[in-house]
Amino acid sequence: MIGCRKMAIALVVLCLISGCSDTGDMSLGNQVVIRVDDRELTLAQFNEYFEATAMSCDDEQTQDRVTMRETRLRFLLQLVEEMIIVRRADDLHLDISPKELDIAMRDIQKNHSEPSFNYLFLKRAISFEAWKERLKTRLLVEKVIRKELLKEVSPTPPEIRDYYAKHWEEWNQGEEIRARHILLPSKEKAKHILRRLESGDDFAALARDHSVAPEAQEGGDMGYVVRGQLPESLEKPLFDLELGDVTPVIKTPYGFHILQAVEKREAGKPKIEECIEKIRDGIQKERLEATYGSWLAGLRSRYRIEINEGVI
Repeated sequence: MIGCRKMAIALVVLCLISGCSDTGDMSLGNQVVIRVDDRELTLAQFNEYFEATAMSCDDEQTQDRVTMRETRLRFLLQLVEEMIIVRRADDLHLDISPKELDIAMRDIQKNHSEPSFNYLFLKRAISFEAWKERLKTRLLVEKVIRKELLKEVSPTPPEIRDYYAKHWEEWNQGEEIRARHILLPSKEKAKHILRRLESGDDFAALARDHSVAPEAQEGGDMGYVVRGQLPESLEKPLFDLELGDVTPVIKTPYGFHILQAVEKREAGKPKIEECIEKIRDGIQKERLEATYGSWLAGLRSRYRIEINEGVI
């Protein structure tokens, strides 16, 4: 759904791993801020969730009292929407299993070393349990939307073909090269690896064993690269290569690089098969934006909702 998994993980990373604000008078923490039927959110929970989802720590530190109040009110409305949708999850008997939550957490954590991941929580004074609960809620909201709205917003094959006919130029990026990459910390080691490549050693195996680049464990596979994506010092030698050839050792501020051209795609009209996912995502996003409001309004009318914004 709308590249739903990717989108959701991308949103969670942005929203959850930062946050700074004053949690206020905790003696008021038991006051109910939001009630949706029998579900309640206390002020203490609101403050903790606000910490875990603050969009920019630096911005919030410089906000005046009025601006902070507006930020907290916007967050309050977001939580109201979430609680309404979570209430709908009760009706649909939907939940997030421990396995689903674990997979989502590992998807986020794999982009950070364990020390740096843990440091984020220490630096922002975020409760790991609060962060995990926010993640679970976001996943559940996504699951409900997928269940309720997917059929309404999913395009048919004829609609996909029509959209492709009108928009294919959006994905015509010119010549592309699928490249492999080895990054090494020293010139001497890079020259040694280059000699092994010239002697016929396998590029992917050498990348896995010696490269310090992020894609090392994928055999140095960078996927398809278009012009303008890499620094000029790497782009020109790469695009000048014949298939299967490798560049000389190239020095940059990051270290010493060796690139290999694996496949080439000439500029021209992309095949519809290469664009289907992007087309489907685009149509679904447009339709979801058009239908979400009325769907949520329908849910609002089903449940008893109480909001106590005065205490935040």
